[in-house]
Amino acid sequence: MRRTLTFIGLAVCVLFALVVIREAFFSLTAYFVIVPHATVYANDKPTSGWLHKGGKGELFILTRDEAGKRNSYWIDTRESVYHGVRDCRNWAAPKFPLVEIGDVNPPCFSFPTMVIRPLRSGARFLEFRADDGSQIKASW
Repeated sequence: MRRTLTFIGLAVCVLFALVVIREAFFSLTAYFVIVPHATVYANDKPTSGWLHKGGKGELFILTRDEAGKRNSYWIDTRESVYHGVRDCRNWAAPKFPLVEIGDVNPPCFSFPTMVIRPLRSGARFLEFRADDGSQIKASW
């Protein structure tokens, strides 16, 4: 009896591990990890906010928190059609170290009103102009 329960427990653990590996490496789910020590600036003044990095270091979610109102931006640094910055309007990234975003109805992709802003980026910085006209910069 003990051997049977051990075998069943081990089989469940192996199946769980396989599901986690499949989800992490072979699915259409993107994982974003908060960037430690990232600083967000608005018009060259430090402001409250945080930065998540994902997509092999080519996708970012920058979130500003001003006066209790959070505003997130989806930033794509890849050389593709979507290169640039999109305002996430109705969605703000939580200040949790890990954010998971699936491929079905992802945030920040509201067709047909999706506006992609120009982006300046370097090895450890991102810079763009927000809807309110302020110059936003993140460095880490």
